[in-house]
Amino acid sequence: MKLCKLVAVISLVAGPALAQAPKTVFLEELTWTEVRDEVQSGKTTMLVPVGGTEQSGPDVALGKHNARVRVLAQRIAEGLGNALVAPVVAYVPEGSLVPPSSHMRFPGTITVSHGAFVRTLESAAESFRIHGFRNVVFLGDHGGYQGDLGRAAARLNAAWAGSGARALVPPEYYAASSQGFARILREHGYTDAEIGTHAGLADASLELAVAPQMVRLERLRSGPKPGPGDGVYGGDPRRASAELGRLGADTIVARTIEALRRDTAAHAVRTIPGMPPVVDPANLYSEAGAGRLSGEVKGALPRIYVPNLRSNDVYVIDPETFKVVDRFPVGRGPQHVVPSWDLQTLWVTNNASRSPEGSLTPIDPKTGRPGPEVSVDDPYNMYFTADGMEAIVVAEAFARLDFRDPHTMALHSRLEVPGCKGINHADFSIDGRYAIFTCEFDRGGLAKIDVARRRVVGYLRLGEMAMPQDIRVSPDGKLFYVADMMAGGVHLVDGERFAAVGFIKTGVGPHGLYPSRDGSKLYVANRGSTTIRGGQRRGPGSVSVIDLATRKMIANWPIPGGGSPDMGNVSVDGGTLWLSGRFDDVVYAINTTNGAVKSIPVGMEPHGLTVWPQPGRYSLGHTGNMR
Repeated sequence: MKLCKLVAVISLVAGPALAQAPKTVFLEELTWTEVRDEVQSGKTTMLVPVGGTEQSGPDVALGKHNARVRVLAQRIAEGLGNALVAPVVAYVPEGSLVPPSSHMRFPGTITVSHGAFVRTLESAAESFRIHGFRNVVFLGDHGGYQGDLGRAAARLNAAWAGSGARALVPPEYYAASSQGFARILREHGYTDAEIGTHAGLADASLELAVAPQMVRLERLRSGPKPGPGDGVYGGDPRRASAELGRLGADTIVARTIEALRRDTAAHAVRTIPGMPPVVDPANLYSEAGAGRLSGEVKGALPRIYVPNLRSNDVYVIDPETFKVVDRFPVGRGPQHVVPSWDLQTLWVTNNASRSPEGSLTPIDPKTGRPGPEVSVDDPYNMYFTADGMEAIVVAEAFARLDFRDPHTMALHSRLEVPGCKGINHADFSIDGRYAIFTCEFDRGGLAKIDVARRRVVGYLRLGEMAMPQDIRVSPDGKLFYVADMMAGGVHLVDGERFAAVGFIKTGVGPHGLYPSRDGSKLYVANRGSTTIRGGQRRGPGSVSVIDLATRKMIANWPIPGGGSPDMGNVSVDGGTLWLSGRFDDVVYAINTTNGAVKSIPVGMEPHGLTVWPQPGRYSLGHTGNMR
């Protein structure tokens, strides 16, 4: 009985401690889920400490560089606040094997070829890039391979061009540990004959400051002055001290942090308060990449939710079997299924054809079942502020945006947008400051909204016959792509200047816009009709593919036998584009490699379907504007 009580007490004490994430910057001390969460929280710099296993005279252990660079990398990462530290690279070029040269003349030194060393660095860096790190920083503690670090970084940056990831070798790190520390020691009265270039006063002092267990202090103090035959080059370590070493260590850390902040600041995005950080400024969709599911969607059923505008119901499709597995009634005129900012609820926007009977139907994505409706004026569409604090219900008939509580949908405030008749779709700037809404009617155009200040910044007309529909921001946040149903293509709009800067012809009736999971392409759903209601069945519908780097159409996939692809989104793995067939009462599952199409019959006039779950940290609304 006593033993049971003791076990219980130990469990109570140990349980919470074991459940806590370790407070560490070292990659090897984290679980994979903790690394994922750290990246999602903005820790996207990976420091790669490069040491070496070499002789350092008779008084300093062979792992001097490994111990030193690990401690200094930890301090640098903690100072930066957005970095983790990779395992130390301990196998580096240290001279030839046959005949043994350089430090290889001393037992215990380990060497590898320059080619193998560079390839190891490149493979490790590519691993970090794949997992979401955007700055890979090589911190080289030893002078013999500094050129190799530069070559590896140059090759990586050439391969990563346009990806938003970069490899860096801050020269300040090694310069501060060699010339910089030597200058400090001279200022304190020490001579070059003591300071040395390897295993002398400078080396031993630094080691005493960061890893004193590596120094044989008693032998250092009592032994004779070592020389080249002992592996000490041009120095005398006998007066080394931790106090002197701390001067050097502090300098290395401070100068490296300053350099890295300078080199990365130009790429950082200053977001509105409360908005999750932009991990990759070159690709704001990076965290919605293939398979990058948040822990918040754990347990969500893999389903396609299809709102049917005229049959007032939602059909549910299993994406594995391509079969309808459920259906349930909702309010009048369901337009879109909108994932909430926190990824916990799917909202069906029932705008009730401009009547006072508008409502929102919540769906629990873990069960796939609807909850009680919430009465809301004319909810044609819905978005969320980038900080997740409010929902924005698009009251199309009233040319108005209603800001509401994102959970209860209680009304907070309203913003009239009188110059935007038929206000419907939107997307947000990379920093969350403003949104651009499309205005479908009355010589269609755009409205730019300052979200924080709740004011209309201005209007932009796109042509006498324009009828803009969906809108999506480019991966770098500089341009907005606007589907124009009447013009038969996509406008390019500079968001900051709020000016049209280009046009890409696509097909008949462009309507929905969806980025590929890697952010390299934009899928344009051409509905095959330029009418709002009663469009042509089996019309000349197609999907156009735009290369976002070149801003050119690279493919066009017709719907076999004709069709009306409209709204939807991309599967978790990016392999399938799911779109409603608006005037054909079907849903299309389109292979994003070759454009092959499967059709699934659903209710009457399907519109803004959503795929769930989707990758990403949070949803800005619509059918899943994920980031």
